Amino acid sequence: MVAPHLPADARDPLTAALREFAPTGPLVEARLAAAIDQAVAHPGKLVRARLVHAAACVHGADPDHALQLAVAIEYFHIASLLLDDLPCMDDAQTRRGLVCAHRVHGEAPAILAALALINRAYALIGFAMAGEPVPVRLAAMGCLDAALGVAGLVGGQAHDLAFARGEGRPREVGRIAAAKTGALFWLAVYFPALLAQPTGVEGRRLKALCTYWGLAFQALDDWGDVIASRLETGKAGGRDAALRRPNLVHALGRAGARRRLARLVDQAGRMVAALEAERPAWSYLGQFHREFFVANADRLARNAEVLVAA
Repeated sequence: MVAPHLPADARDPLTAALREFAPTGPLVEARLAAAIDQAVAHPGKLVRARLVHAAACVHGADPDHALQLAVAIEYFHIASLLLDDLPCMDDAQTRRGLVCAHRVHGEAPAILAALALINRAYALIGFAMAGEPVPVRLAAMGCLDAALGVAGLVGGQAHDLAFARGEGRPREVGRIAAAKTGALFWLAVYFPALLAQPTGVEGRRLKALCTYWGLAFQALDDWGDVIASRLETGKAGGRDAALRRPNLVHALGRAGARRRLARLVDQAGRMVAALEAERPAWSYLGQFHREFFVANADRLARNAEVLVAA
């Protein structure tokens, strides 16, 4: 459900920063450098990075620090894709319209590129948050551990790989999506929001929003795997069925998946409205919700109807 991914535009501050902060240089081994360069030069729409950057700017971060935080979260995301595409994971052939990095540069360079990006991401976060109050820094470290570790992205990927051995129940599909995709929205939304030192009520609403957005984002991706072409998504479709991986459309059927997506978008919208009523500074969340989730859900509903009718 996304447009083709083109090489990063150097005029965009975020895409330029992805290259600027990348862990490359004249002394880096050639294949490793090439794998890193391919990964950061084709970053997609930078959905999460733009959220982080907007949040950090709104909540008073120094402009340079806001860029560092946005790039760091995107590096975590890019690293997860490099690992996800490996033969031992999804055995993908293409990503963002290109042959996957491990197929071009080798599996070892792709793995090392992911590790290099993760390492650089932690360093950037440390630099960007060095001047924040101790409670903010401690909360940030706890958020990173929860989102990226066995309770979040890593654990979610492990359950994703084990899904084919189970019964494929819809609840398990949602649980895996919440751990994998939801974890990255924790980093994109809740992590930079810590700069605003949210109240307990705001914190609970932000966490709920991350869950709804994560599930909705994965639902859109699942639909893309079922109905979209490689030209539209930049990667081969039908992989979830071939590998027996969790997919909401397969679990609920098309009608059920449409209803679930609509409900998730509605729940997220209500949570955004509650946050905006609590503090106007959260208005950037509403703008993103309308421009991305509402728009994409509407587009998918129209396309899905056409496909079902056909």
